[in-house]
Amino acid sequence: MLNLNFDYKTVVKTSERVEWTLDDVLPEGTRLDFSRLFLPPVLVPGAELTFLSDAEQRLRNHITSNAYLNLFAFVEEYIIAMALQHAHAEMFGDHDAIRALCRFADEETKHQALFKRYCAAFDRDFGHPCDVLSSPAEVAGVILGKAPIAVMLVTLHLELITQLHYTDSVKDNAAIDPLFAKLLKCHWIEESQHARIDQLELQKLTRGVDRAQLQLAVDDYVELLGAFDGLLKSQAEMDCATFERASQRGLSDEQRKALAGVQHRNYRRLFLHAGLVHKMFLETLGSLDPDARARVAGLAGTYA
Repeated sequence: MLNLNFDYKTVVKTSERVEWTLDDVLPEGTRLDFSRLFLPPVLVPGAELTFLSDAEQRLRNHITSNAYLNLFAFVEEYIIAMALQHAHAEMFGDHDAIRALCRFADEETKHQALFKRYCAAFDRDFGHPCDVLSSPAEVAGVILGKAPIAVMLVTLHLELITQLHYTDSVKDNAAIDPLFAKLLKCHWIEESQHARIDQLELQKLTRGVDRAQLQLAVDDYVELLGAFDGLLKSQAEMDCATFERASQRGLSDEQRKALAGVQHRNYRRLFLHAGLVHKMFLETLGSLDPDARARVAGLAGTYA
């Protein structure tokens, strides 16, 4: 059973205090500085790609950073729908929960708008078409078809990794583009509150649920991770096509395979492994079912 020291009312108060607008972060018409790295190298390692020059490594960083933001915009499509479903379930009930969940949906919609504005600026300034995943509504339908507990576990997983990436690698990092860092900071500020709502909702969803039901939900969570891994592999392959187009350099089959492998491994580490080893995620799962925690922790090596 979850033992939380916060409630919906305190989450709303914090959310109101840290609120920001799109124009605070990325005013319309902002130009991007491609002379700087966007994501820190620790999040997009690739020293083994010795056939790439320093300029080409920076290009790879830009391509990865654009895909990184698009991936968050991609998954937040289902999160908006999920938050509204949970708010509707509270109708005529807990007004603090309704306020928190409606703010949750509104903030996720704002995040999508921010990422889309940034990706549009990237497309405008990068100078070459950049291939990214599409059809988020179709993927959202698949996710929302799973057990509600599984959907909330995936959501908590994703929101915790956004915080981890910012606090461990982006915060106070003077080597990267300050605009990109500011964008990730603002995302982190609000996702910190969303992770709390996820835990509050998990507390409700698991009340009275037996162990067999919880295990089925964990099965769904694991299945969704596998499906997401397939999307990450597709994005890695798209990155290769974008790189060749932007660098105006044809890669050999061996080089293309190496680049796709590095990109896929990095996306796995960023989006899957980081959540599977996250202390708060494992503690949350362990409070529901110690066996489920052990099972999920054991998956981490698969996506390392």
